[in-house]
Amino acid sequence: MQRAGSETERPVLRRLVALAVTFVLAGVSACGPIWLGRRRHPAAEPEKITAALARVPEPDELPGIVGRLQYHRVKPGETLLDVAREAGLGFHELRDANPTVDEWIPPAGAEVVVPSRWILPRSKYRGLVVNIPEMRMYVFPTTARPGELVPLRTWAVGIGTEEAPSPIGPFTIRSKDANPTWIVPDDILRTMDNPRRVVPPGPDNPMGAYRLRLSHGLYAIHGTNDPWSIGRLTTHGCIRLYPEDLEILYPSVAPGTPGELLYQPVKFGARGTRIFVEVHADVYGRIRDFERYARAEARKAGVDQRIDFGRFLAAVKEKHGIPVDVTKGAPPPTEKRA
Repeated sequence: MQRAGSETERPVLRRLVALAVTFVLAGVSACGPIWLGRRRHPAAEPEKITAALARVPEPDELPGIVGRLQYHRVKPGETLLDVAREAGLGFHELRDANPTVDEWIPPAGAEVVVPSRWILPRSKYRGLVVNIPEMRMYVFPTTARPGELVPLRTWAVGIGTEEAPSPIGPFTIRSKDANPTWIVPDDILRTMDNPRRVVPPGPDNPMGAYRLRLSHGLYAIHGTNDPWSIGRLTTHGCIRLYPEDLEILYPSVAPGTPGELLYQPVKFGARGTRIFVEVHADVYGRIRDFERYARAEARKAGVDQRIDFGRFLAAVKEKHGIPVDVTKGAPPPTEKRA
């Protein structure tokens, strides 16, 4: 659902100014890479990673890791929002991985991290799984079983604002419709500059071209007429996807498909004998002591005796949203953030 006056508002004038300044800076920028250290391959156009094979963990196993970390060299006139859209990422994903880079005027030639590598959230691993703090959806086969290698789809999403947060808990898809008409709820109607009760299908409809209604209240998974809102706190509690992503998801989901809305800002995963942690911000401010919470999650995952707490606490503090190797006794990382 759309929320007027929220983070979705696009500062068009600011973008125009940003583009003009970027073109001026393009010829004089000598900015080094955001990640220091040598790599074997130079930055190339990042691939949009939305599909992978994933092993469904056994009850006593840590989740696995899918995707891969990529890099991108900023072109003149590009913003981080442009890079995020091309890579199929949400705005916050890219910004959190590159906190020192101006999202509107990144220096042309700067190398940015494309965080297209993820630890699977703990779940039932069936149907549609949305991790709210991560602002990302994972889609598993509804017949997936522990120990199986299954096809996985994953996409960035937009979530509810702090004032109208997305719900947490299990759900099923109640119904689905193409070209939906939006009946504006009273609480949203009161915030609209030009209030109207009914918004027909079309370019002005914030639900986009498709809608999947959830069994959880009036919430839905839907598209958007504002792609820049993906990866932000933008809705009145609904989950929204890029139009091109929902176009793939919509025909593959039938009424009755199960799902989960999770709240996991700290995720632990494994690759072989290595332990990784991926940390995101507490977007709704629900955790009073984040470090204490993270330590408790380490104990819950059974890895507190196997991790390097110095690296672990650094990841907890930085919240870059990138899987970090925190295995005890692991060699130091070859790349360090500037």
